[in-house]
Amino acid sequence: MVPKASPAAAPGETGLTLNIVRRYPAPASELFLAWTDPSRVARWIGPRGVSAEVKDMEARPGGAYVIAMHLPSGEIRTVRGIYREVAPSQRLVFTWAWDHDGGHESLITITFRAQGGETEMTLHQESFANKERRDSHENGWNGSFDKLGDMLAGK
Repeated sequence: MVPKASPAAAPGETGLTLNIVRRYPAPASELFLAWTDPSRVARWIGPRGVSAEVKDMEARPGGAYVIAMHLPSGEIRTVRGIYREVAPSQRLVFTWAWDHDGGHESLITITFRAQGGETEMTLHQESFANKERRDSHENGWNGSFDKLGDMLAGK
């Protein structure tokens, strides 16, 4: 489960993208549920020290989600978006916008690929407002994915 992250410039609105690849010893169906079942999402999303509260989640094309992140400082930051594609155990595509970030929207694509007894999960996020936001998301996602691995392992 060693993370691979490759921030890279690519064509697009701002030219800033983020790619993170993780492998987990779980079937793609479990990872898909980890992304689409509100009670599971609340257990892992957000880096260590952050707890999440899923306010709304309708994982279908055109459906919305709202997640409140409770920071150690007591501050609450809310992220929201719309699902564009939902292909069970294969692919999720959705928008991602923080309320505190002026509503700037990025696009996230999650893919799941079975490899032996593991599943390779790839996050691709594009259209960041700037390099600092991309780098902040890289740190946040890697922390979240560590917690996801713990959850899948039953910890």
